[in-house]
Amino acid sequence: MHRIVFSRAALGLALTGFLAGCAAPGAAPSATGPQREVFYAGGAYAGPAGKEVMQGAMYVERLRPAVKTQKYPLVLFHGAAQTSTNWLTTPDGRKGWAQHFVERGYEVYLVDQPARGRSAWHPGLDGELRNFPAPTIEMLFTASAELGRWPQAKQHTQWPGEGPGRGRRGDPVFDQFYASQVEYLASNAETQKRVQAAGSALLDRIGPAIVLTHSQAGPFGWLLADARPQLVKGVLAVEPNAPPIQASPVFGAGKQLAWGPPTFPSPMRRP
Repeated sequence: MHRIVFSRAALGLALTGFLAGCAAPGAAPSATGPQREVFYAGGAYAGPAGKEVMQGAMYVERLRPAVKTQKYPLVLFHGAAQTSTNWLTTPDGRKGWAQHFVERGYEVYLVDQPARGRSAWHPGLDGELRNFPAPTIEMLFTASAELGRWPQAKQHTQWPGEGPGRGRRGDPVFDQFYASQVEYLASNAETQKRVQAAGSALLDRIGPAIVLTHSQAGPFGWLLADARPQLVKGVLAVEPNAPPIQASPVFGAGKQLAWGPPTFPSPMRRP
């Protein structure tokens, strides 16, 4: 299994080289063109007797190309406050990564992390939620060149749009992006445990795959590889959170991570 960490700038070239080795020449075309399927992976019934609900199930969207030319599918895990819609399009309407990969012959699986988005969150069972206020998004992600508080902040100049309001509230592109931000579990450890369980169930269902993670989802790749070493054929970590031993300002500045990127020791390894 390959484990690679990328910055976003280096990702395009690196993906081209890495994924080229995963091609499956001569694959038969689909009879009906590109296809879409939705299902849920993992989960278990929980709650008091007579009031049980399905907890921990993970929404999965499967996109199949008209002609599958790549050997392994890609499983895309979004970052904090996002859902799988993050991969479908950009806030200014350009093509998303999911379509990019499908057009190149990859089968793609998009997920909403458990207890987020279309994966149900249950009050009283799933823990406290948090979100990103709009000013935090402006400072950390979209208007960093003007508002960022770290030495490299002024280099963050690629947010789309024009004019003095670019990357700020009231700008149409920013407003589209911020509208996509949702509440997510405040506990990183709880999130990672649930993703490892549901992600393992997904891999058991679909077979060997390449796991692509972004930002907060960075630890998921290592946890899934630990739980299903024979099924994770590669981990592509794009701007992963907190490698290797200290948490980022967003997720606990200065906090030492005893287990590397994950928040807890993985208990799910199996032969």
